Amino acid sequence: MHKYMHHIGDFLSDTVHLSPLEECFYRRALDFCYLNESPLPKITQQVYRRLRAITQEETQAVDVVLQEFFTEENDGFHNRRCDEEIKAYQENAHKSRTNGAKGGRPPKNKPKQNPDQNPEETSQVNLGSENVTQNNLNHQPSTINHQPSTVNQVEAAKRIFSYEFDLDVINTKIAMSGKPKFQITEQEKFVFQCEFEDYYQDEPIWANGKALHRFTSWIIRGKEKQAEKPRQPYQSAASKTQAEMDKWNSYLNNEQGLDAIDVTPEQRFLIEGE
Repeated sequence: MHKYMHHIGDFLSDTVHLSPLEECFYRRALDFCYLNESPLPKITQQVYRRLRAITQEETQAVDVVLQEFFTEENDGFHNRRCDEEIKAYQENAHKSRTNGAKGGRPPKNKPKQNPDQNPEETSQVNLGSENVTQNNLNHQPSTINHQPSTVNQVEAAKRIFSYEFDLDVINTKIAMSGKPKFQITEQEKFVFQCEFEDYYQDEPIWANGKALHRFTSWIIRGKEKQAEKPRQPYQSAASKTQAEMDKWNSYLNNEQGLDAIDVTPEQRFLIEGE
């Protein structure tokens, strides 16, 4: 791994009691594990060498870090969070390599056309009249995009996702985006990911960082769209005309004149003149 997600809040809460020297070697230890995708060596002298601890004070700081944040196992010193992130990264990389070897996403199966059926006979539409002779006209929508997404609808499809997004990582990126602060739940992530992968189903498999960035942007745009206040349409042309009449009556009956109603500068000029 050449990069990993750094959770600033978690890191500060876990290291607030450390000295600057101990915090430095903790970061070096994490970088070593992520870069090599392996635990620290079991022999402490090799750990000192890998982390560049030379003086006695520095080696003591390394000992504190190993004792507090790492667990000694048969193959070396393990950090729980590092092991989880490395495992997820390797699984996703293996999935991407497998899909790439197969040529990316498989194309959708198109419905087979009946060879005995004349396409000219089944696709005739008499424009300008109400007589439609298209026998295979589909009156049902082919997608459910016109319906609000629900978790039950999505779960019924038994989806298999191409990407594995961590909920904590997504909420962290949302918090660092500069947008209005909000957090999503696991169910919301599930629905957003279904819509996201449906929309980009014909795209090749992206690298983990690019996919995460696009998915986070997808969620932010979706949340902003949900927060928009829908404009209330007029029930009829008569109600619109009545609303405009009420506006002008309020102008005529109010001493404040045009200031009492919402008019454009062009309308004000036409009414008052120069």
